[in-house]
Amino acid sequence: MDEQKKETMTATLEGRRSFLKIVGGAAAATGIAATGLSPEKASAQADPTAPAWPWTCAELDPNMAAEMGYTAYSQGGCCYGAFKGLVGQLAETQGYPFTLIPLDMMRYGAGGVVSWGSLCGTLNGAAAAINLVLPSSTANPLIDELMAWYSTTALPIYVPDGKETTTTSVSNSPLCHASVSKWCEASNLGVTSNERKERCARLVADVASKAAELINAQIQNAFVPENGPAAVIATCNTCHGSTGQNNVLSKMDCNSCHEPEDHPLPISGWQGM
Repeated sequence: MDEQKKETMTATLEGRRSFLKIVGGAAAATGIAATGLSPEKASAQADPTAPAWPWTCAELDPNMAAEMGYTAYSQGGCCYGAFKGLVGQLAETQGYPFTLIPLDMMRYGAGGVVSWGSLCGTLNGAAAAINLVLPSSTANPLIDELMAWYSTTALPIYVPDGKETTTTSVSNSPLCHASVSKWCEASNLGVTSNERKERCARLVADVASKAAELINAQIQNAFVPENGPAAVIATCNTCHGSTGQNNVLSKMDCNSCHEPEDHPLPISGWQGM
């Protein structure tokens, strides 16, 4: 290659580099203006490198989690709403690295995973948030507590400003199918009704708020479990657990699904299966 061609190529490359620097700077400035983040937070947000898991977080505001979650339900469903009430809050108040998380990824969990009625989306989203900011050794007991609390508490509790209370029900299960059906039975309303949708939006608020309280308690080294699996589990596991038939893996209340006539053998003193 002759010297003239080399000089031409060098000038072209330098021109491209200068152009990219200008465009990059303008994009960064636009990003700062659009997000309202400080230059420091915006700079960190632009860093594509995520820190090692778990991500350290400050304490959360349970009321903010409830309000954000309630509003987000209408935007992307229950799983998205609970996750946004927690991680979306951290993105707003703490910034990086939580601004790296695409909240929309949690939309799949609506209706117990694309309306399959499995794990309630509120629990799905909240558990993901808890596990994001805490190692498994401390996250798992908190998730256990959240699941048990959800299964045994009359919900929803949250009442939005300017609205009336609604029918409550106890699901006895972390499953969307059981939770929604129990509420429909208690309220005598259909699953497609606006009232049921409002109920689930409030449920998002309850679970997001409770999860925020649990995370805060763990940060303060003050977490004390108050709920656990139904007592009937111990009875079931005497036969079906790892030391018996070894054919059941669950912490859910057996009576939430099984009827007495389903069980081949009568069990003295126990109402179920």
